[in-house]
Amino acid sequence: MTNTHSIIKDGILIAAGSFLLAFGVNFFLVPARLSTGGVSGIGTVLYYTFSVPMSVTTLVLNAVLFLVGIRILNRATILKTVYGVLMLSLFLEITRYFGYFSGDLFISSLFGGILSGLGVGITILQAASTGGSDLAAMMLNKCIPHITVPNFILIIDTVVILISGIIYKDITVMLYSMLTLYTASKIADSVLVRGDKARSVFIISHESTRIAKAIMSSMSRGVTGIYSKGLYNQNDGMMLMCIVRSKEIPGLLGIVKQTDKKAFTIISEVREVRGEGFKSNG
Repeated sequence: MTNTHSIIKDGILIAAGSFLLAFGVNFFLVPARLSTGGVSGIGTVLYYTFSVPMSVTTLVLNAVLFLVGIRILNRATILKTVYGVLMLSLFLEITRYFGYFSGDLFISSLFGGILSGLGVGITILQAASTGGSDLAAMMLNKCIPHITVPNFILIIDTVVILISGIIYKDITVMLYSMLTLYTASKIADSVLVRGDKARSVFIISHESTRIAKAIMSSMSRGVTGIYSKGLYNQNDGMMLMCIVRSKEIPGLLGIVKQTDKKAFTIISEVREVRGEGFKSNG
Protein backbone atom coordinates (compact mmCIF):
# COMPACT_ATOMS: atom_id res chain seq x y z
CA MET A 1 0.00 0.00 0.00
CA THR A 2 2.88 2.31 0.91
CA ASN A 3 4.59 1.57 -2.39
CA THR A 4 1.39 2.34 -4.32
CA HIS A 5 0.96 5.59 -2.39
CA SER A 6 4.56 6.55 -3.20
CA ILE A 7 4.07 5.82 -6.92
CA ILE A 8 0.88 7.92 -7.04
CA LYS A 9 2.57 10.78 -5.16
CA ASP A 10 5.58 10.73 -7.52
CA GLY A 11 3.29 10.64 -10.54
CA ILE A 12 1.31 13.67 -9.36
CA LEU A 13 4.44 15.69 -8.55
CA ILE A 14 6.15 14.83 -11.85
CA ALA A 15 2.99 15.87 -13.73
CA ALA A 16 2.86 19.11 -11.71
CA GLY A 17 6.52 19.85 -12.46
CA SER A 18 5.99 19.12 -16.15
CA PHE A 19 2.98 21.46 -16.27
CA LEU A 20 4.86 24.33 -14.61
CA LEU A 21 7.75 23.93 -17.04
CA ALA A 22 5.46 23.73 -20.09
CA PHE A 23 3.40 26.73 -19.00
CA GLY A 24 6.51 28.80 -18.32
CA VAL A 25 7.93 27.94 -21.74
CA ASN A 26 4.75 28.57 -23.75
CA PHE A 27 3.35 31.54 -21.83
CA PHE A 28 6.54 33.53 -21.19
CA LEU A 29 9.55 32.21 -23.10
CA VAL A 30 8.55 31.11 -26.62
CA PRO A 31 6.62 34.33 -27.46
CA ALA A 32 9.73 36.37 -26.57
CA ARG A 33 12.11 33.89 -28.29
CA LEU A 34 13.73 33.31 -24.90
CA SER A 35 14.90 29.94 -23.68
CA THR A 36 16.49 28.18 -20.75
CA GLY A 37 18.63 26.20 -23.15
CA GLY A 38 18.45 22.43 -23.58
CA VAL A 39 15.70 20.85 -25.63
CA SER A 40 13.36 23.80 -25.08
CA GLY A 41 16.03 26.15 -26.45
CA ILE A 42 16.57 23.98 -29.50
CA GLY A 43 12.81 23.63 -29.84
CA THR A 44 12.34 27.41 -29.79
CA VAL A 45 14.88 27.84 -32.58
CA LEU A 46 13.25 25.11 -34.69
CA TYR A 47 9.80 26.59 -34.02
CA TYR A 48 10.77 30.03 -35.32
CA THR A 49 12.99 28.72 -38.12
CA PHE A 50 10.99 25.75 -39.46
CA SER A 51 7.65 26.00 -37.56
CA VAL A 52 8.28 22.63 -35.87
CA PRO A 53 5.95 22.25 -32.81
CA MET A 54 7.74 22.21 -29.45
CA SER A 55 6.01 18.97 -28.49
CA VAL A 56 7.47 17.16 -31.53
CA THR A 57 11.00 18.45 -30.86
CA THR A 58 10.72 17.40 -27.22
CA LEU A 59 9.68 13.84 -28.07
CA VAL A 60 12.29 13.27 -30.79
CA LEU A 61 15.33 14.72 -29.00
CA ASN A 62 14.40 13.09 -25.71
CA ALA A 63 14.04 9.72 -27.44
CA VAL A 64 17.68 10.02 -28.50
CA LEU A 65 18.80 10.98 -24.97
CA PHE A 66 16.71 8.18 -23.52
CA LEU A 67 18.49 5.55 -25.66
CA VAL A 68 21.80 6.77 -24.22
CA GLY A 69 20.56 7.05 -20.65
CA ILE A 70 18.97 3.59 -20.53
CA ARG A 71 22.43 2.10 -19.88
CA ILE A 72 23.37 4.59 -17.16
CA LEU A 73 20.24 5.34 -15.10
CA ASN A 74 18.41 2.82 -12.93
CA ARG A 75 15.10 1.28 -13.96
CA ALA A 76 12.93 3.43 -11.66
CA THR A 77 14.51 6.66 -12.94
CA ILE A 78 14.09 5.54 -16.55
CA LEU A 79 10.39 4.76 -16.08
CA LYS A 80 9.81 8.08 -14.30
CA THR A 81 11.71 9.90 -17.05
CA VAL A 82 9.57 8.34 -19.79
CA TYR A 83 6.50 9.47 -17.85
CA GLY A 84 7.99 12.95 -17.36
CA VAL A 85 8.81 13.35 -21.05
CA LEU A 86 5.30 12.27 -22.07
CA MET A 87 3.73 14.64 -19.54
CA LEU A 88 5.89 17.54 -20.71
CA SER A 89 5.06 16.89 -24.38
CA LEU A 90 1.36 16.68 -23.53
CA PHE A 91 1.38 19.90 -21.50
CA LEU A 92 3.46 21.73 -24.12
CA GLU A 93 0.70 20.96 -26.61
CA ILE A 94 -2.13 21.87 -24.22
CA THR A 95 -0.62 25.14 -22.92
CA ARG A 96 -0.17 26.43 -26.47
CA TYR A 97 -3.83 27.43 -26.27
CA PHE A 98 -3.56 29.26 -22.92
CA GLY A 99 -2.51 32.51 -24.55
CA TYR A 100 0.83 34.20 -23.93
CA PHE A 101 2.52 37.19 -22.31
CA SER A 102 3.81 39.76 -24.80
CA GLY A 103 5.01 42.49 -22.46
CA ASP A 104 8.41 43.42 -21.07
CA LEU A 105 11.31 41.06 -21.83
CA PHE A 106 12.58 41.27 -18.27
CA ILE A 107 9.25 40.07 -16.87
CA SER A 108 9.14 37.26 -19.43
CA SER A 109 12.67 36.12 -18.61
CA LEU A 110 12.17 36.37 -14.83
CA PHE A 111 8.83 34.58 -14.53
CA GLY A 112 9.65 32.13 -17.30
CA GLY A 113 12.81 31.24 -15.39
CA ILE A 114 10.97 30.90 -12.08
CA LEU A 115 8.32 28.56 -13.50
CA SER A 116 10.91 26.54 -15.42
CA GLY A 117 13.11 26.21 -12.34
CA LEU A 118 10.21 25.12 -10.17
CA GLY A 119 9.12 22.56 -12.75
CA VAL A 120 12.58 21.09 -13.21
CA GLY A 121 13.33 21.12 -9.47
CA ILE A 122 10.09 19.38 -8.49
CA THR A 123 10.62 16.73 -11.16
CA ILE A 124 14.27 16.00 -10.32
CA LEU A 125 13.32 15.82 -6.62
CA GLN A 126 11.30 12.70 -7.51
CA ALA A 127 14.44 11.15 -9.13
CA ALA A 128 12.82 11.78 -12.50
CA SER A 129 13.39 14.05 -15.48
CA THR A 130 11.42 15.84 -18.17
CA GLY A 131 14.20 15.02 -20.60
CA GLY A 132 16.50 17.49 -22.29
CA SER A 133 19.39 18.99 -20.40
CA ASP A 134 18.15 17.74 -17.01
CA LEU A 135 18.20 14.15 -18.33
CA ALA A 136 21.68 14.70 -19.76
CA ALA A 137 22.72 16.34 -16.46
CA MET A 138 21.45 13.37 -14.42
CA MET A 139 23.53 11.02 -16.59
CA LEU A 140 26.63 13.20 -16.24
CA ASN A 141 26.07 13.44 -12.48
CA LYS A 142 26.26 9.64 -12.30
CA CYS A 143 29.71 9.84 -13.88
CA ILE A 144 30.89 12.99 -12.04
CA PRO A 145 28.89 13.07 -8.76
CA HIS A 146 30.76 16.02 -7.20
CA ILE A 147 29.13 18.36 -9.77
CA THR A 148 25.44 18.82 -8.95
CA VAL A 149 22.64 18.24 -11.46
CA PRO A 150 21.64 21.96 -11.53
CA ASN A 151 25.26 22.93 -12.27
CA PHE A 152 25.45 20.46 -15.15
CA ILE A 153 22.16 21.86 -16.47
CA LEU A 154 23.64 25.36 -16.26
CA ILE A 155 26.69 24.34 -18.33
CA ILE A 156 24.69 22.51 -21.01
CA ASP A 157 22.06 25.20 -21.32
CA THR A 158 24.62 27.99 -21.54
CA VAL A 159 26.09 26.36 -24.64
CA VAL A 160 22.63 26.00 -26.23
CA ILE A 161 21.75 29.64 -25.47
CA LEU A 162 25.01 30.89 -27.01
CA ILE A 163 24.28 28.90 -30.16
CA SER A 164 20.69 30.23 -30.22
CA GLY A 165 21.99 33.80 -29.91
CA ILE A 166 24.27 33.27 -32.89
CA ILE A 167 21.39 31.89 -34.97
CA TYR A 168 19.01 34.69 -33.98
CA LYS A 169 21.76 37.31 -34.34
CA ASP A 170 20.16 39.11 -31.41
CA ILE A 171 22.39 39.77 -28.41
CA THR A 172 19.47 41.22 -26.38
CA VAL A 173 17.52 37.98 -26.61
CA MET A 174 20.66 36.02 -25.79
CA LEU A 175 21.39 38.08 -22.67
CA TYR A 176 17.80 37.84 -21.43
CA SER A 177 17.94 34.10 -22.08
CA MET A 178 21.03 33.94 -19.86
CA LEU A 179 19.03 35.73 -17.14
CA THR A 180 16.24 33.19 -17.59
CA LEU A 181 18.71 30.34 -17.33
CA TYR A 182 20.34 31.77 -14.21
CA THR A 183 16.96 32.26 -12.53
CA ALA A 184 15.78 28.76 -13.45
CA SER A 185 19.04 27.20 -12.22
CA LYS A 186 18.89 28.97 -8.84
CA ILE A 187 15.21 28.14 -8.33
CA ALA A 188 15.78 24.47 -9.23
CA ASP A 189 18.77 24.30 -6.89
CA SER A 190 16.70 25.85 -4.07
CA VAL A 191 13.92 23.31 -4.58
CA LEU A 192 16.40 20.42 -4.46
CA VAL A 193 18.14 21.72 -1.34
CA ARG A 194 14.83 22.38 0.45
CA GLY A 195 13.69 18.89 -0.40
CA ASP A 196 16.75 17.43 1.34
CA LYS A 197 17.43 20.09 3.98
CA ALA A 198 18.97 18.85 7.19
CA ARG A 199 20.93 20.12 10.19
CA SER A 200 24.08 18.84 11.82
CA VAL A 201 24.03 19.11 15.59
CA PHE A 202 27.12 18.94 17.80
CA ILE A 203 26.51 18.46 21.53
CA ILE A 204 29.13 18.88 24.25
CA SER A 205 27.96 17.60 27.62
CA HIS A 206 29.05 15.59 30.66
CA GLU A 207 25.88 13.57 30.08
CA SER A 208 26.72 12.64 26.49
CA THR A 209 25.95 8.94 26.96
CA ARG A 210 22.46 9.59 28.35
CA ILE A 211 21.72 12.17 25.65
CA ALA A 212 22.86 9.79 22.88
CA LYS A 213 20.68 6.95 24.20
CA ALA A 214 17.66 9.27 24.43
CA ILE A 215 18.12 10.52 20.85
CA MET A 216 18.54 7.01 19.45
CA SER A 217 15.57 5.58 21.32
CA SER A 218 13.03 8.40 20.93
CA MET A 219 14.04 9.85 17.54
CA SER A 220 15.49 6.76 15.82
CA ARG A 221 18.47 8.81 14.66
CA GLY A 222 22.07 7.69 14.71
CA VAL A 223 24.53 9.49 16.94
CA THR A 224 28.32 9.57 16.53
CA GLY A 225 30.61 10.06 19.51
CA ILE A 226 33.77 12.09 18.91
CA TYR A 227 36.44 12.03 21.59
CA SER A 228 37.33 15.60 22.54
CA LYS A 229 39.47 17.51 25.00
CA GLY A 230 38.60 20.85 26.58
CA LEU A 231 41.81 22.87 26.38
CA TYR A 232 40.71 25.32 29.07
CA ASN A 233 40.32 22.75 31.85
CA GLN A 234 42.17 19.86 30.10
CA ASN A 235 39.19 17.52 30.65
CA ASP A 236 38.61 14.62 28.26
CA GLY A 237 35.07 14.14 27.02
CA MET A 238 32.75 12.88 24.30
CA MET A 239 31.22 15.28 21.77
CA LEU A 240 28.11 14.01 20.02
CA MET A 241 27.29 14.57 16.37
CA CYS A 242 23.82 13.92 14.97
CA ILE A 243 22.24 14.69 11.57
CA VAL A 244 18.51 15.41 11.66
CA ARG A 245 15.90 17.02 9.46
CA SER A 246 15.08 20.66 10.19
CA LYS A 247 11.66 19.81 11.64
CA GLU A 248 13.31 17.44 14.15
CA ILE A 249 15.48 20.15 15.74
CA PRO A 250 12.93 21.18 18.45
CA GLY A 251 12.55 17.57 19.58
CA LEU A 252 16.31 17.05 19.76
CA LEU A 253 16.87 20.29 21.69
CA GLY A 254 14.13 19.21 24.08
CA ILE A 255 15.99 15.98 24.79
CA VAL A 256 19.26 17.83 25.37
CA LYS A 257 17.64 20.40 27.68
CA GLN A 258 15.81 17.74 29.67
CA THR A 259 19.02 15.73 30.16
CA ASP A 260 21.58 18.49 30.69
CA LYS A 261 20.58 22.15 30.83
CA LYS A 262 24.24 23.19 30.76
CA ALA A 263 25.01 21.32 27.52
CA PHE A 264 26.73 23.27 24.74
CA THR A 265 24.95 22.79 21.39
CA ILE A 266 26.09 23.81 17.90
CA ILE A 267 23.64 23.66 14.97
CA SER A 268 24.61 24.18 11.33
CA GLU A 269 22.91 23.70 7.97
CA VAL A 270 23.76 20.66 5.86
CA ARG A 271 23.35 21.04 2.12
CA GLU A 272 22.87 17.38 1.25
CA VAL A 273 22.71 14.11 3.18
CA ARG A 274 22.95 10.64 1.67
CA GLY A 275 22.44 7.43 3.61
CA GLU A 276 19.92 5.66 5.81
CA GLY A 277 17.04 7.90 6.78
CA PHE A 278 17.87 10.47 4.11
CA LYS A 279 18.50 10.51 0.34
CA SER A 280 19.52 7.18 -1.19
CA ASN A 281 23.11 6.63 -2.30
CA GLY A 282 21.81 4.85 -5.38
